[in-house]
Parts: sequence; structure tokens; C-alpha cells
Amino acid sequence: MNLRHDIKRILREETNKDLTLVMEMLLEEFVNDHKDILCKVEVKHPDKRTKLPHSDNVYENYRATFYLIGGYGSDNWPATQSVRRMFDDLMNEAWDLIYNYTGQKLDMFTKHVNSCDDIIKESKDNSISDMIKTLGVLDAIKYFGNYYTIEPYLKVVDKVNFIKEKVAELGDGGGFGLVEIDEEPIHYGEDENELRQIEYLGKNGVTVAVYDADIEHMDEFNVMYESLSVEIIEQLVEILLNH
Repeated sequence: MNLRHDIKRILREETNKDLTLVMEMLLEEFVNDHKDILCKVEVKHPDKRTKLPHSDNVYENYRATFYLIGGYGSDNWPATQSVRRMFDDLMNEAWDLIYNYTGQKLDMFTKHVNSCDDIIKESKDNSISDMIKTLGVLDAIKYFGNYYTIEPYLKVVDKVNFIKEKVAELGDGGGFGLVEIDEEPIHYGEDENELRQIEYLGKNGVTVAVYDADIEHMDEFNVMYESLSVEIIEQLVEILLNH
């Protein structure tokens, strides 16, 4: 095959190269040949393998994790002797493939799934989360075209970062009053003597205005975005999405 010919050429030219990508290329083709029982294979370089705390163990071999269709409810459940033999034969074939082309030995592990749809969803979730980390929330929204596509993957800190990004964008790096964007103040709290409401959005937090029982302005104070309640953060996100 042309792919395997190219891989042999790469190995001849760069014998000391990190072979993770080469192994993934080989195993991707291997997965395509066994899609009825194998969803994907993940490869880790020895230096990137997880070590136990305070362990001085140095891994010598690459790690390969095989996602096999053998979870509860799948066609290969329960794991009869013939099913186990099928999985063993599959992994032995993969081990031989990598060793014959790279000279590297694999430490092999398995994870069992009900179907490859589980892996597709996991890959999608990871790609969206990675995109949010790479682009930031504001640009991720633009990329996906819809805030609600990425909302399930956002943490509170991500929403706070979105607020800061959006305020900087709308305020040319500074802040602005909610009235300036035709929005009502946000209720912050009240008792029988005073009313507190958010009226201004700044670079790092909000300004809360305080009024007495006669709605006379008494005072104001600042609150960092990170210190706001989740409910108020959600309100701010909804407001800023419209601008």
C-alpha cells in the first residue's frame, strides 16, 4: 500500500523521530479494516504517559488504548470465550503491525463501548471544549454560529470571560452603563431600607448603585464578575448576547 510505503520511507529518514503520528496513521487504516469491532485506537508517547505521584518509573514503550465494541448491550456482550479470542487476535495483529513497521513494542489496553456513536460524541465534545480554550468564548460563538451550541460545555469561569470580552468589545476597552445599550438595571438585592441594582458594567466587574426607600441615590460599590451569583452571570450573558 502507498501509505505503508510512505511510512517506511519516513522511518528510514528519521529513525529518532517521535513515532506517535506514524503509529496513528497505521492504526487508523487498521481501524477502518475492523470497523465492526474496533472504533479507534489512541497512542501515547512514553514521555506523555501518566505517572503515579512520586513514581520514578520511566516508560520505555508507547501505550495504545483500543476502543472495542463490547460494552453492555452490544453484539459482543457478554464476553464469551470466542469474543475474547476475537479481541485478542485483533490486538495481536495490531501489535505485529506496529512492531513490523516501526520496531517499537506497544503496551496495550482496552476500553469497551456499546457502539462507535459513543466515541463520536466524546470526540465532538472534546473538539468543542478545545475550540473554546483556543479561541475564547466570544470567537467560539462566532465560529459555531450559536451560543447555545457551546453553552453545555461552558463553566462559570468561561461565562465570566465571555462577559469581560463582550464588555471590552462594546465599550472599546472600557465600560458602559446598561442604559447606554437600552437595558434595564439588574436587581442585586433589597431590604426595607434600601434597593441595590447593577447599573454599570466595567472591565473587571459591575457597579452596584444603592437607593434609599424614597429612591434617592445613596451610594455605590463595585463587585468583581467572579463574585457575582450564577443567576446574575446568566442574566448578564443573555443581555450581552443581544448586542
